[in-house]
Amino acid sequence: MSSPQSDLELLESKIKEIDEKIIKAENSVEETDLTHFNFEKAKLYKEHKQKTQAITEFKKVIEKSQSFNLKMDSVFEILHIGIFDKDLDLLKENIDLCKKFLKDGGDWEKRNRLKVYEGLYCVLLRNFKESGKLFLEALMTFTNYELFDYKTFVFYTAICNVITVDRVTLKNRVIDNSDVVSCIREIPNLQNFLESFYNGNYKTFFNELYPIIQRIKNDFFLQKHTNYFIREMRIKVYSQFLQSYKSVTMQNMGECFGVSSEFIDRYDMFNLI
Repeated sequence: MSSPQSDLELLESKIKEIDEKIIKAENSVEETDLTHFNFEKAKLYKEHKQKTQAITEFKKVIEKSQSFNLKMDSVFEILHIGIFDKDLDLLKENIDLCKKFLKDGGDWEKRNRLKVYEGLYCVLLRNFKESGKLFLEALMTFTNYELFDYKTFVFYTAICNVITVDRVTLKNRVIDNSDVVSCIREIPNLQNFLESFYNGNYKTFFNELYPIIQRIKNDFFLQKHTNYFIREMRIKVYSQFLQSYKSVTMQNMGECFGVSSEFIDRYDMFNLI
């Protein structure tokens, strides 16, 4: 394993090589767009976790490049830095910039890539309703593999929507969504969690809820929202249960949740998670 010192020396050597190419191109009689060299430098800085220098070089590309695609690539690189640093100001600035550029052009792939970044930004802000909406819109055409794999994206889509949409929408747009169905069996506990909630099978639901909560607790983007998710699921589950009965007794609650009526009287099921 290389030392931090040798990594830095290697970076400086590569940057020097690019700077020499820039000087050579500037002295050439041919007129050329030099910003692709800035993009190369920015990628090197990013690779070596030199955030400030990377952003500076990417911004030079955005400001000066004649290539729309190179500008957009630079914005997405900055968004990638912002997401994993959870830098909300940087994200907001570049989401707005990306939207501005996409008004003048851009294909569906770039528009849908932006939806995923904006959705994650909304997750960090605890705006699960907006993130769930954006994730659903990008589900069919997901290409953000620089962030995570498709199964992880499906998990985020389900979690954001289960606490924000009604049962009919959850069924039609998530549970029965063909893109979700194609891989949900490969995502531990998620299918049983969603279907048991929708069908009111609360014994199964509480069995599946615990591992889902454990995953949320350990997730980079969701972990700080664990208690919020538990609170919102509590409201959804108990409201859904109570709507099914004209009158409710401790006994039929216990039967539905798979515990005794005495247990229901003493404890809240969610407090055991």
